[in-house]
Order: sequence, then C-alpha cells, then structure tokens
Amino acid sequence: MALADIRHEVVLTLAHTHENQHDAHGLLANGDDAEKVLAAGELDFLNRQEAMLRGRLAEIDRRIAEDRALFSWVRQEWFNLMLNFESWIAHG
Repeated sequence: MALADIRHEVVLTLAHTHENQHDAHGLLANGDDAEKVLAAGELDFLNRQEAMLRGRLAEIDRRIAEDRALFSWVRQEWFNLMLNFESWIAHG
C-alpha cells in the first residue's frame, strides 16, 4: 500500500477518534454516574489513541519527505551523469 493511502487511512481514523472523544465528553458532562465512569475510561483510551495516531502521521510525513529527497537526489545524479556523458562524447 502506498504511503499516501496509509496516510489517508490514518487521517480518517484520527477524525473518527475525534468524533468519539466529542461523544465521550458529552457523556462525561451530562451522563449519570455509571456513564461518566465509562466515558472517563473511554476518553483516556481515545486520548492515547489520538497521540499514537498523531505520532504515526508525523512518521509518515517524515518518510514521504525523505522519499522526495531521495528522488530529487537520484534525479540530480541522473542529470549530472547525462551531462558528463554528453561532454565525454563531445570532447572524447
């Protein structure tokens, strides 16, 4: 799976996590005691999940930037090789 596809799935999961956090905050504010206890536990889990997803997103973005840098380096090296090759033919 391409990094862009993985990044898209992580962003969707992060949005879903935010929706669930919003719902848990609502239960924590307006629910009865049992609902508040469950919402607090769910909110703790969702906060850890959000932190993990944000870390994964940063890792994917870093990897995409590295791939672009690598591609740029390869392209530049190819250009230099072709330039030298033409020079060798012209002056050889």
